[in-house]
Order: sequence, then C-alpha cells, then structure tokens
Amino acid sequence: MAFAAGTNLILAPRHYEYLATLGAMSRSGRCDAFGPQADGYVPAEAVAAVLLKPLAAALADGDPIRAVIKGSATLHGGRTASLTAPAPQPQADLLRRAWEDAGTEPRRLGFIEAHGTGTPVGDPIEVNGLLRAFAGPSASEGPAWCGLGSVKSSIGHLEAAAGLAGVAKAVLAIEAGLRPATLHADPPNPQGHLDD
Repeated sequence: MAFAAGTNLILAPRHYEYLATLGAMSRSGRCDAFGPQADGYVPAEAVAAVLLKPLAAALADGDPIRAVIKGSATLHGGRTASLTAPAPQPQADLLRRAWEDAGTEPRRLGFIEAHGTGTPVGDPIEVNGLLRAFAGPSASEGPAWCGLGSVKSSIGHLEAAAGLAGVAKAVLAIEAGLRPATLHADPPNPQGHLDD
C-alpha cells in the first residue's frame, strides 16, 4: 500500500506576484469554472492524501473500500501559447487512453470531475478536449448526458493538491449518490459549447 499526497501552502507573496504578472488570477476573487463570467483562478491551500492498496489485498484484509481506481493515463500536452491555454487534442487523447485503460467507454460515464480552473481561455479549451474525446471512434455510443464539474468553484485551485481534492469530491459524490453542483456556472460559458 502507499499514500498519494499533495500539499499546497502559499508561504510568500511572490506566488501572488507571479500569478498577477501572468494575468491568471481572478479579479472577482471567486472561481467561476465553466461560467460566462470566468476571469481567472483563485489560489488556495490544502493538504490531501489517499491510501492506495491493490483491490485484491484490500478485500483479503477486510479493509473499508471508498472507491476503486480502474485505470489511469498520463500525458504532457507539449508547448502551448501560455500556461493558461492548454491544447485540446492532447487532452482528448489522454481521456481516451484513460478510458481504455479502465476498460470503459464514454457511454458509461455519468460525471466528469474536470480541471475547470475558471480561466476564460482554459475552460473552453478543456471542454473542447472533452468534446473531441466523446467524438472519438465510439461517438455513436456516447452518453446522452454527462455531468461536468470542478471542485475549484467551491474551494479554489489547490495547485499541487488539486487532483486529490477532485478525487475526494468524486468519491464523496459516489457515496452520496449525487452530482454536486459547480458554482457560478449557470448559465454556462457560451464559448465552451456545453450545449453540444
């Protein structure tokens, strides 16, 4: 077994100075992931950890199992115009590889916990990547409806702990049988083409 952990502490003003120079921080002070008023992200602090154990070992030991990670994938999107403007095609490729590794397909998905930083350029690009992934080889078998969310709209961007915060949110949502709302995204950003 192993712990996977992420920590983000903002201990010096240089962090804010750098983000302000990039123009990445929200002027409104809130994260509007996938919303039309998205104007940047909100830095936040957290420590998050999960205990990982092979499923067979956890079952044999009688451990309480909160969730099962069926697959994963990693990819670097390469050089882009800026830190806040990722490339949509590598994101689509990554999603397809993760779904394949998990032995699942888009039509079985009911919810995606996305990155969703609340930046005016990054969020629509992320949605574009999702749409490309769903439009892949099994497009005719894609879902009629799939929820999309980002924990950042509730707690900000935890940077090195952001991924685990999203995992924690997804696990809690599964346990509760709910799709949590993404705050400040009603109506959705028209540049994201979420109606598609």
